[in-house]
Amino acid sequence: MKKKTIDDLNKCYREAEQIDSDIFSEQRSNILLVSGNHYNRKNSAFWNRVRDSEKLNTEQKIRLTKNHIYRISKIRKNIILSHASGVRVYPNNESEMQDQKCAELSQSVWSYAKIQQNLKNKTRQFVSDFFDIGEVACKVYWDEHAGKLVGYEQSVDDEGQPEVDDEGQPKKGAPIFSGDLIIERILAFNLLRAPDAKDMEQSPYLIYRKTVDYDVLLNMVKGDEDKEKMVQAGKDETFLVFDSNRQNYSKDKNIVTLREHYYRPCHEYPEGYFYICTEMGVLFEGPLPYSEFPIVYAGHDEIPTTCRHHSPIKQLRPYQIEINRAFSKIAEHQITLGDDKLIVQAGAKVTQGSLLSGVRTIQVSGMAPTILPGRSGDQYFAYGEAQISELYSAAMIAEELEEKGDQDAWASLWKSIRNKKKFVIDAEKFEAFMVNLCSLYLRLARNYFDDNMLVPMVGRNEKVNISEFKSIEPQQYQVRVEPASDDIDEQMGKQLMLNHVLQFSSNQLEKEDIGRLVRLMPFANNEKTFEDLTIDYDRATNIILALDRGESVVPNKYDKEPYIVRRLTARMSQSDFQVLDPQIQENYANLAGLYEQQEAEKAKELQAMTADFIPSGGAQIKVAWYIKDPTNPSRSVQATLPAESINWLVERLSAQGASQEQLEMNGAGAADVVKKYNEMGAGGQQQQQQSNEAQEPLQSPNQQLLAKLQGVL
Repeated sequence: MKKKTIDDLNKCYREAEQIDSDIFSEQRSNILLVSGNHYNRKNSAFWNRVRDSEKLNTEQKIRLTKNHIYRISKIRKNIILSHASGVRVYPNNESEMQDQKCAELSQSVWSYAKIQQNLKNKTRQFVSDFFDIGEVACKVYWDEHAGKLVGYEQSVDDEGQPEVDDEGQPKKGAPIFSGDLIIERILAFNLLRAPDAKDMEQSPYLIYRKTVDYDVLLNMVKGDEDKEKMVQAGKDETFLVFDSNRQNYSKDKNIVTLREHYYRPCHEYPEGYFYICTEMGVLFEGPLPYSEFPIVYAGHDEIPTTCRHHSPIKQLRPYQIEINRAFSKIAEHQITLGDDKLIVQAGAKVTQGSLLSGVRTIQVSGMAPTILPGRSGDQYFAYGEAQISELYSAAMIAEELEEKGDQDAWASLWKSIRNKKKFVIDAEKFEAFMVNLCSLYLRLARNYFDDNMLVPMVGRNEKVNISEFKSIEPQQYQVRVEPASDDIDEQMGKQLMLNHVLQFSSNQLEKEDIGRLVRLMPFANNEKTFEDLTIDYDRATNIILALDRGESVVPNKYDKEPYIVRRLTARMSQSDFQVLDPQIQENYANLAGLYEQQEAEKAKELQAMTADFIPSGGAQIKVAWYIKDPTNPSRSVQATLPAESINWLVERLSAQGASQEQLEMNGAGAADVVKKYNEMGAGGQQQQQQSNEAQEPLQSPNQQLLAKLQGVL
């Protein structure tokens, strides 16, 4: 690999800057046009003198700015945001448990990043660049000086010995931060490409020029005398910086312009390469971290034969100019010809007459004067209104300005979907930009973030699954990122569909399935409120992921065995289960057997607990059995028993009779049955109970059942 010298880099920079100079000028003027400052400078005293003057000569003209471009820009930006306001991570294969968990963890990391990076505000800036400038770009990089403060370095003296304060405590040196990924906005006129490139995505390199504070940059190269001289030489130069607030270029000598050259991975640079330099020399260079190209780019309207893009303002500019010209002419007529005029005959005198309340009179000697009404410029008004209407029609937003009445929720949803079709081309381009940004951020996050940084993002309960997120390989990418709008129409549509499902099928769903549906609801997704519905689902999911990683899982006696066994058997029936390691397959089978055994033991314990209970439900029925009257022990009354108790007695007598006959027929085999029952977990307490019963006088089965019934009564 042949490294480039500073002369080579400067040559690339000059050629890249010259090839797109006209487009850069247009992009800067678009910013002024949207802000309404394209016609004049707000600090110009000349225009104030023109407005304040009572007379205008032929060389002086009034220029007004009826800025409709600003309003159109706001409307179009809102439309794009409603189409593609964000992205969401989905599993590449919906049936794969690992893909599902990777998608969930990736989405958690991305959701955390949206808050930490203030991505809502940056998304609005990206949309503004996408429409106003015509191109949007950003850079994602790791900043070791960002993030949380984790400590301080040990301060040392010139000889390298640790320093202490007056109390003998070590002195604090430079602060140490955890580091963080940064999403940096790039204005399109500061992003240069290779002159012979036909597509920005295929350009072999991109150059990002930006200004950096002199002191900050000097601190970064502190200790290297050669690089300090380069930075010092850069400070001594004067740079022109475009300032949209001043609508001009301002001069600043306390900054240094950096040129960041990024080369894509190619035959010459297999891992990619970067140079960070000034005009005087290279400050930093090396392969791209993890071979990831750090710049994401998208454009609005393609320009044939070039890789740059235009803003829609290019098509709207002529209409705005005509609107400004027409209404400026109206204002000019109102100032020069606006007042009424009296035309009198030569020699006639005009004097002020008597003044009455609310009446002013004028006396004229001679012929009556002719009154010439002032001009208001109405002849230009119809033309100006027509240009305004044509401007909004060309911007394709005339329908958006119509008043929308109250509608049914479903009707409003379908109408919103229909209206979005007009801007699907523009929205898809911005969607692609956000998808690429999210994908790049997640790829870098897997390499830079450690477990301590990921736990707050994914939650402590997902700590055991962080390895699933870290193990995603670029060659076997298991997560796909798809655009997802967060506007109210998208959320309401999702809510309506889930409500529809629950309304007609909730009685056929398990509580775990209902909990999963609630998780998907945008207006009801509250983990703390409905976490009880998804406890078993989360537990089973974590067990399956652990087994797939080759880990051993110990059953918990409080697990819901039937549900977990059902999830385990479902995983064992999937097609890819047969290609897993045999030991992993055996772990699945063993764990399912343990859960089945645990469920059988629970059922046996429950049966033992309920063996001495007689059901007491159903209607009360009198039987031909007399007992003492509880209210009057001297008399007997007919017994009243619950219907379920009578039915239970009949069934037990029938079953007991058959069992007794079988025991009598088997003879000595009865002892083996009792022994087997004791081995299956009857327990020492039950054996002791049988021993006690053996010492008591034997009773017939009917006598035992009747005794139990009398105890119930």
